[in-house]
Amino acid sequence: MSKKEGIKTFAIDLDSVLADTMVVWTNQYNKLNHTEITKNDITLWDIGKLLPLSSNEISKIFTYIWKNLWFDIPTCEPRLPEITRRIHSKGYRISVLTKRERPTVEYVAKWLDYHDIFSNDLIFVYDNMPKAGYPFDILVDDAPVNLIDIVPPKKGVLFNQPWNKNFQWPIRVNTLREVEENMI
Repeated sequence: MSKKEGIKTFAIDLDSVLADTMVVWTNQYNKLNHTEITKNDITLWDIGKLLPLSSNEISKIFTYIWKNLWFDIPTCEPRLPEITRRIHSKGYRISVLTKRERPTVEYVAKWLDYHDIFSNDLIFVYDNMPKAGYPFDILVDDAPVNLIDIVPPKKGVLFNQPWNKNFQWPIRVNTLREVEENMI
C-alpha cells in the first residue's frame, strides 16, 4: 500500500492497457515486411517467437512508432479521461507505470496530454526492476511477468490481450471501466 497521506495508488500500464500500441506496431511491421498481420495475430508476449525479429528490432519498431506515430496510437477503450478521473475522485492516486526506452518518454507524455488522460504521476521504468517493487495498491497490466511477483495486500489485474490468453490469472478485465465498476 502507498503511504502518502493514506491515499491508495492505482497504477496503470501504458502500452496495451491505455494505449493500443500494437495496432500501430503491426501496421508499421506490415509496411516494412509486406505482410498483413494484426494485433490479434500476436498471441505470445515474446514477439520474436512469432515473427522473424530480434528483440532489438522489435524495440526499434516500438521506439519508431512512439517517436513518429504517437498521435496515431488509439486508446484501448473509449472515455479513458472520464474513467481515470472517476477513479481518482474515489480517492486513488493515479500512476501511469511504464517500462520503455528513454527516447520515447516525451512522446508518451504528449500522448497522455493529447488524449487528456488523467494521472498524478508518470513513472518510467528503464531497468529490470519488477513493477511489483513500485508503490501501488492495484496494478493493471497486460504482461503476466509484471504481475507474478505481486504480493498481497497489493492486487494485480491482468488486462486481456491476445498474448496473455493462455496465462492463468485470477483477476482479468477487458477494460479499465470494469476495474472501476467492480474493484473500486
